[in-house]
Amino acid sequence: MSVGCISMIAALFAASAQPISSGNTSRQTMPPPASDVSVSPSGKFTPAPAPALANSNTHPTPAQAESAMKQALNLRQTGSNSFQIGLVEFDKRFRTVSLSARVAVRTQAVEYALVNEKGKAYESLLTTEAAPSDVHVAFLLLGINREPVIGAFNTPASVPQTNSLQIDVVWENNGKPTHAALCDLMCLMDEGKKRPPRPLSSRVWLYNGSVIDDFGFAAQREGSIIAVIRDSAALINNTGEDRDNDRIHFPNTKLLPAEGSLVRIVLHLPEQIAPPVRHPPAPSGVTPITPLSTNCQ
Repeated sequence: MSVGCISMIAALFAASAQPISSGNTSRQTMPPPASDVSVSPSGKFTPAPAPALANSNTHPTPAQAESAMKQALNLRQTGSNSFQIGLVEFDKRFRTVSLSARVAVRTQAVEYALVNEKGKAYESLLTTEAAPSDVHVAFLLLGINREPVIGAFNTPASVPQTNSLQIDVVWENNGKPTHAALCDLMCLMDEGKKRPPRPLSSRVWLYNGSVIDDFGFAAQREGSIIAVIRDSAALINNTGEDRDNDRIHFPNTKLLPAEGSLVRIVLHLPEQIAPPVRHPPAPSGVTPITPLSTNCQ
């Protein structure tokens, strides 16, 4: 884990301390344990000093910082390349992030494909107990940075290859595993139903990573993970030209499991492309060696 990644995660923790849609801004104040404070004979209150590193004269090494961050994140390794943070799992080799969810809305237009259950569940296809901040940390650990949600009204979004996603939904149907692309579990339908239902205009999703504003980490505060309608507060956005119409995205009841059914969301990142090998220029006055041909005669 790079120092830059650790810094971003630390900043995220500071911004996402606020619970999802808590609505309760009151804070309980409790005195610290007696072992943490001292009181002088004159009655002056003195808090205990913060714990110091074993060697207070040196800054923590990157390895120490990474170890401390993993402990703070409650990051657990589950395999040679797989990890879990909270209720979110990710795999560095296959570049996937996965989490469990349940079917929420089946009978009306939706604006979200996935939200935390304490978020806008009344207008989302699926809900999850997983925290948006845990999802974002998993993507940070996979090397994905934020991208703004931009583009003209009613036009497709531009999607950098690094941040493009394929999203699958997996569930059991009569004891047999079934899966479908998330975009196939929804369809576009006009309010007047003048045209038959049609597929979403794009099968690619943008991992934009939400925003940090004056009130903290927006995705954590609002519980928004996958938005069908353009929403910079969500972690992931629909990239089709239909993303600015909030009245046409409906559940595809022909494929979608029953309300309350347990499903698994799998977010697929593209494979990493190795950067081209750059050879240093030959010193001045030295003729570079021409490599042998690899063509077979």
